[in-house]
Amino acid sequence: MTLVALLGVTPILMLIALGVLVRLTGLINQQSGLVLTRLAYYVTIPAAIFTSIARSQLTTSMLFLPAIGFLLPTFLAGLAYLLTRRIADRPELRGVMLVAMVVLGVFGYPFFQLFFGEAGLARMAMYDVGNSLYAGTLALWLAQHFGTNAKAEGNSRLAWRKVMTSPVLWAAVLGVLASVLRVPVVGPVGSFLDRLAGANTPLAMIAVGVFVRPKAIYMGLMARFVLLRMVLGALLGWLIALALGMRGLDIVTSCAASALPCGTTALIYAGNEGLDAEFAASLISVTVILGAVLINILPHLLARVYL
Repeated sequence: MTLVALLGVTPILMLIALGVLVRLTGLINQQSGLVLTRLAYYVTIPAAIFTSIARSQLTTSMLFLPAIGFLLPTFLAGLAYLLTRRIADRPELRGVMLVAMVVLGVFGYPFFQLFFGEAGLARMAMYDVGNSLYAGTLALWLAQHFGTNAKAEGNSRLAWRKVMTSPVLWAAVLGVLASVLRVPVVGPVGSFLDRLAGANTPLAMIAVGVFVRPKAIYMGLMARFVLLRMVLGALLGWLIALALGMRGLDIVTSCAASALPCGTTALIYAGNEGLDAEFAASLISVTVILGAVLINILPHLLARVYL
């Protein structure tokens, strides 16, 4: 990584550190952190996704990214299920391992925007559409299946309702339509969306910092998760992209996005469905710390080969 790139991402790392600081000082607690993640999920992330896709030239290769974003965590969750049979009597832990295959897409947005501009942000957003589809369907079902708060009725309807009302999904769909129809995102509306998108990085990164709180008692499970989600995920993301004949920035995105940290979805679902929220918070903490290193190395290494 070059010195210029390092200096460029330093403010982002400082925002994460600020999130840790405001939690340690008691200004924001874990519940407040969830409020920040929801605000980012429903307001600033959709604005960033829509504007980046709407202003991009979409390619056929880019359309593979949502498919990878959905199928890869599905495969990894199945693999995690097979590898966690020893904790079958601890469904609250096992469920978190499977649900946490959702990556923290918001973590990748500012870095890819910094490294590759609007083209990088648009591709990360496309990958995150598939990731969000997994979060709203299979991950939700798994949380309800393994959680203590699951109800026998309405699970399927609830899952599909969450998918169809996902702001990330709708932002991507509308962005694609705007790009295909060449609808200009300018004027007061464009300025309004740009301001919301600009607020995404500080809001999301501070929220991430709130959850940096690793617990040593989960070290074995966390190490297993990191190997599955981040190491094997990155490798499979790269191999799938090559197998599909993807090129350039699409390969970089497929690989790097597949190595992103565990999403806060795991913590939200853990709290809602009766899984182990403390374990979910620990997974987020460890993977965010490791992700801050990976996201500053992996894209640059891949870019040297494919760009």
